[in-house]
Amino acid sequence: MAHSDAWKTCLKPRKELEEVLDRVNKSIEIKDAHIELSTVARANELVGFLGEHFFPNETLSKSIGLELDEDLRNYLLEFLNDNLSVIVVHNRTNEIIASVGLALEYDGMPEVKLGNKKYALIMEYMRNRQDVMDVYKRFKCNKCVNIAFLCTHIQHRGKGLATTVFKAALDFAKELGSTPVYIHGEGSAHASQKIFENLEFEIIHRFKNEEYEVSGEVLFKNTGDVKDLICYVKEMH
Repeated sequence: MAHSDAWKTCLKPRKELEEVLDRVNKSIEIKDAHIELSTVARANELVGFLGEHFFPNETLSKSIGLELDEDLRNYLLEFLNDNLSVIVVHNRTNEIIASVGLALEYDGMPEVKLGNKKYALIMEYMRNRQDVMDVYKRFKCNKCVNIAFLCTHIQHRGKGLATTVFKAALDFAKELGSTPVYIHGEGSAHASQKIFENLEFEIIHRFKNEEYEVSGEVLFKNTGDVKDLICYVKEMH
């Protein structure tokens, strides 16, 4: 993802960012696993991990039958190509068992055209109240960090890995080079919403899934007891 001058002038060099995350990793303990910064070499593995463990279970994706195809794969590779995602790697198997994506964004950033029609519908849903969710206007800033795709391997859930990798990502984001740093993200499941709120994110908008219609028909049906998509922001120093 191309950066504007807003990020180029302050983002720390890659080597320094790796050193930051190494310090974060040493400050936490994860049984049989450790924290890493995503790399070009792991990019396809990370996208495949999301295809297997994120989209089949994420509330909105599951509701409309979204599947990882070549268009969505290419979008994810572009979205995550800053290689600033924080991943949890199993010590024995060397496989990714949890992750959260960090993407650098800036005011005036061009909107990406999405080839995957179902994912495009989800993004249109999240953008339809951009007027009340504008991070740049809210904080009078010109850049922010999008935190997204919080995911845990299905066989490693219930161990607190999502909270751990999310906290690690926040500690890492504070040292990207921009102070303060403004972070925004969405919670589409009770578990992710709880993590955002426990970490003192501010709610800026609450979408009612059952109220969103396309061509007169409710788009997101069968979302179970998850009635809302909640959008969050946080200012960190």
